[in-house]
Amino acid sequence: MRTMRRSRAGSFCLLAAVPLVAVAAALAGDAAAATAGGKVVIKFSHNQQTITPPHKAAEMFKQMVEERTKGHYDVQIYPAQQLGGLRDQVEGTMLGTIELTQQVPATVSLFVPKVMFLDFPFLWPSEETMWKVLDGPIGQEALQALEAKGLKGVDFWSSGWKNFTSGKKPIRVADDFKGMKIRVIPSPLLSAQYEAWGASPTPVDFKELYTALQQGLVDGQENPPGTIVDVKLYEVQKYMTESRHGFLHYIMMFNKKWFDAQPKANQEILVQAVKEAGRWERKAMQDRDAEATTRIKGAGVQVVDIAPQARQQFRQLSLKVHERFADRVGKEFLQRTYAEIEKASK
Repeated sequence: MRTMRRSRAGSFCLLAAVPLVAVAAALAGDAAAATAGGKVVIKFSHNQQTITPPHKAAEMFKQMVEERTKGHYDVQIYPAQQLGGLRDQVEGTMLGTIELTQQVPATVSLFVPKVMFLDFPFLWPSEETMWKVLDGPIGQEALQALEAKGLKGVDFWSSGWKNFTSGKKPIRVADDFKGMKIRVIPSPLLSAQYEAWGASPTPVDFKELYTALQQGLVDGQENPPGTIVDVKLYEVQKYMTESRHGFLHYIMMFNKKWFDAQPKANQEILVQAVKEAGRWERKAMQDRDAEATTRIKGAGVQVVDIAPQARQQFRQLSLKVHERFADRVGKEFLQRTYAEIEKASK
């Protein structure tokens, strides 16, 4: 089985390299193409389907930017991983073959460890508290850390609270994870999280998730309800736990060199458009997840909760994960984050 997984991973790496190479080749003529017809092209890549709030917010961004700059920019949106996998898109934005991307912290943290704190399990007591912290100095400091890797971070969008799903049994306590293979985004933090809870973390790319669950290569996974519905994971899972153990963010990032080359007035328009679309998207995702949970129940999935005592046990186990990765995030930064969370919760 171990050999098979290596083979599968190896084949995926080869396949994953193809989109990035293809993208680089296709966009090699950017110096000319980026100003075709007198317009400056903004390639905006993301992972979601076109029916989702993140994509609709991307369309709002496009409309605002093109109107407010009087057609100076041509925003071209590439949804559903059209420009490659998660890592491909981050690397493409760092290289400048993509001008703007919307990516999860688990992937971005492979290059900028500080943003890893966003994925710390059982960190955020509420969504209201979380946005207060991320829209303040803590969030700004995290976005500024991206600049060392050639990225201009400008905002955080939402994908919603993550829940556990399983095809074997409902997850109510940490011990329920024992003997289970749980899919994770390739991330040392997320792997450590499930190891702390007793599961066997198994990295699987998002494009392969449905098939991996269907074929039993993994027993469960974590995602917000909206994502579970969008890619129909409810067809291959029997149980969902409303764990809300972590929040899935999208980091909005431009290629820094490209962004810095834009006129200052246009930079302000670009940032403002991201933020305005993002405020709509955050609220839309709240509504979307509530609707999606109803659809998941209607599909026959058994939805369970975590009792207060079991939740406290999960928190205690998760604090060990916080401690393990504190050095990568920055211990002093993490302590300030805790303090801001406590302050914002009052």
